[in-house]
Amino acid sequence: MKICLISSTVLPCLPLDDPDNGYNGLEQVVWSLAAGLSRRGHHVLLVAPNGTKAPRGVTLHETTRGESEEAAYSGYWQRLPSFDVVIDHSWQKWSYILKIEGRLDAPILGVLHAPVHTMYSQPPPVTLPCFVALSMDQAAHASELWGVPARVAYNGIDLDFYRSMDGIARTDRYLFLARISAIKGPHLAIDLARQLRCSLDVVGDDRLTGESGLAQRLRAIAKHNIAYHGGVSRAKAVEFFWHARALLHPAFAFREPFGLSIVEAQACGTPVIASDHGAPRETVKHGETGFVVKTIDEMRDLVKDDAVRTISPEACRENAARFSIATMVSRYEELCTEAVDTGGW
Repeated sequence: MKICLISSTVLPCLPLDDPDNGYNGLEQVVWSLAAGLSRRGHHVLLVAPNGTKAPRGVTLHETTRGESEEAAYSGYWQRLPSFDVVIDHSWQKWSYILKIEGRLDAPILGVLHAPVHTMYSQPPPVTLPCFVALSMDQAAHASELWGVPARVAYNGIDLDFYRSMDGIARTDRYLFLARISAIKGPHLAIDLARQLRCSLDVVGDDRLTGESGLAQRLRAIAKHNIAYHGGVSRAKAVEFFWHARALLHPAFAFREPFGLSIVEAQACGTPVIASDHGAPRETVKHGETGFVVKTIDEMRDLVKDDAVRTISPEACRENAARFSIATMVSRYEELCTEAVDTGGW
């Protein structure tokens, strides 16, 4: 098939081991998907910002990093009708305009990378929008809110890159690793660590969230047993996973569409204690690879009791294997075939 993959204009798409690859989610998924589809013989065009290093065999259409998605669309829309299917990972999904105008026969798979209520008040006015959710919870939310179905394709990670490492001793330090945004709960993790006097590393990009005040406050209060690191490379993120007692994901205010760090941590043999809001109930096996909790008090009690001592690294790794890149690529192949053969959903 001829497949066009559209990324955001926020960050370039880079291989995992690239030293310039900071911690990002959407762009990494797009790069991995482009590489996987190309290896399986599909002709892939990747629409992504300048600075992107396209996988071998993938054609790159460069947009300008930081430009609006509307402006980027004006530079590539003419190419879309030549493809069998479009997989649009961008935030605003301007590609639907061509469907609305009746100038694009190919189906558009609109991948939902954010809580659905933040993306559309109503779906694009096309008969079959072919939405792809990152979890069953997100698909159910889309159906409930918009009255249209959504297929599910879990994100995939490189299980050779995120892996357990023999000979590296785990410390007693807990880890928060996500973007530094209030909805992800870094302040809750720090409050918990201060109350229990446990050690905590806070890792995450604080430049693109528009919450510089939050980052400044967290830097100011992170002292003694709490270390604030800011953004790191993906290779460095693996080291934090290796050493962490457990990953804390207190995103109680955020209906998590997927949560890559939750799966990455488990791939490194690290248990997870996550808020039960969105996808974590699908990616963490409660009591086996970590715990999914309703309140911050429950999370606090689990840390206080060192509940993760009962979690085996092997169980974490086995669970993470469900979310491989190969599985993700196969699922997108299935969805592309379904959309082309049936017209979509």
